[in-house]
Amino acid sequence: SLQHGILHLLKTIQPQDTNFMKRTLLLLVSLIYFLSLAAQPKIKDKKYPSLLWEITGKGLKKPSYLIGTMHVSSKLAFHLPDSFYFAIRNAQVVALETNPETWQEDMSKYDFSGETYNPENNFYGNYMSIPNDYLSINTLKFYKYTGKIERSLFSNPSTINNLLYRTYGNESSDFEEDTYLDMYIYQCGKKWGKKVTGVENYGESMKLMAEAYRDAAKDKNKKERSYDGAEEYSADKLQEAYRTGNLDLLDSINKFNSFSLAFDEKFLYRRNEIQAASMDSIIKTGNTLFVGVGAAHLPGERGVIEILRKKGYKLRPVKMGERDSRDKDLVDKLRVPVIFHTETADDGLFKVDIPGKFYKFGEDAALDQKQYADMSNGSYYMVTRIMTNAWMWGHDENDVAKTVDSLLYENIPGKILSKTMIAKNGYKGFDITNR
Repeated sequence: SLQHGILHLLKTIQPQDTNFMKRTLLLLVSLIYFLSLAAQPKIKDKKYPSLLWEITGKGLKKPSYLIGTMHVSSKLAFHLPDSFYFAIRNAQVVALETNPETWQEDMSKYDFSGETYNPENNFYGNYMSIPNDYLSINTLKFYKYTGKIERSLFSNPSTINNLLYRTYGNESSDFEEDTYLDMYIYQCGKKWGKKVTGVENYGESMKLMAEAYRDAAKDKNKKERSYDGAEEYSADKLQEAYRTGNLDLLDSINKFNSFSLAFDEKFLYRRNEIQAASMDSIIKTGNTLFVGVGAAHLPGERGVIEILRKKGYKLRPVKMGERDSRDKDLVDKLRVPVIFHTETADDGLFKVDIPGKFYKFGEDAALDQKQYADMSNGSYYMVTRIMTNAWMWGHDENDVAKTVDSLLYENIPGKILSKTMIAKNGYKGFDITNR
């Protein structure tokens, strides 16, 4: 009808009114353009268009910052711009979900059910129900010690990997950084002399997660897996959402893949409230904060961003620009000073200087393994002891030393740079440096 009206108007214009006709046409063309725009369906603006958010308001003199992380070492998670490094450098406190400085001590006190370990009420019994006096055909079987020596040499302890690196296999290692993003944030904080903390208590977090799984098991309203639109909410789309900082899409994917509202209530929403309350407490002390939590905690009406807004803060997205390799290279070269002290074996057989405390995290029951992770510098210390029972094969200490020597080349990771025969307190050994 608009076009018909224009044509009717043009027919009524006299040929001599040329200037008037030109002006009228220009006006009408502009009118059609704006009307056509108004007629188009409006694309919904993104509410959460970035992983990095500035926190201001409530009389704050300097901003704090919140970033959504992925708990992985994939290069996908390391598109970190100068705004990321600027935010950490200008913070007084750097926080993650829980404080990495206490992880090893916390892990030594809790079992997989998330309950505090109590020797008088052994929760491990839930998982190890076989009586102690149970014997099998292999109970008294002895194997030659060669295999144990090999395993102790090439051992890549999974607990250490989970704490420090989170690298998974040769195929993906070329596409991973030296650590995962959360640990990188912590290490940046330590290297720049910031106070580090967590916005959740490890024990409370473990308990909530255990409760979430229990609630999900009892949930009678669990969602049936839907495959309609599954491609739209696939793992590839999840990576795309993170790479582009599209928390709206991330939130939609998480909701699509949610299987139990009871699970989400404890695992996600209750933890969101705890995290936001902790952030509020830290900022109220007058300290500027840089905090990284899992990206899934940020968006949505019950996400950390909206909870902080309800507390009176202003949160605005910070554009994540090009990757800043210069700052990353500078951080990688820094080392956090450590103080060594002597750790002694329970039976006094060995002493070793390490910058922390040994923990028994070994997964191989045949190896007596003590481990300590230097979280700030991404390195670890480990002592492995083996019961060889060499006498059963008529072997003495010299035979064992020869066996060890023959296994070094194939089982020491990387390249052996130097190998020196040593003797300590009457025991023969090897001092080996490898890369």
